[in-house]
Amino acid sequence: MSNICVQRQHQLSIQDLKEKIDSIMDELKSEIDFQSEWESAQEFCFRRRGAKGRIEISDSKFELNLNLGIMFRALKGSIEKRIVNAVEEHIV
Repeated sequence: MSNICVQRQHQLSIQDLKEKIDSIMDELKSEIDFQSEWESAQEFCFRRRGAKGRIEISDSKFELNLNLGIMFRALKGSIEKRIVNAVEEHIV
């Protein structure tokens, strides 16, 4: 497996951060078929065939971990760039 990890500090409230994450994921669902859910108040999980990920949030930290299966390894660079851009634009 190939892993992507993106960590950032933020200054949003937990509720605002969760709303932004939900908004980003709703936008992505229109392009990419995946399932997602909040597993706890501070842990969001998402998965599709060939990839699974988790977002953990706290009062000051956002951390996304994504495990890519073999069929997505070649796209790791472009996937990581897109994630970083979305985080920088909407979260930080």
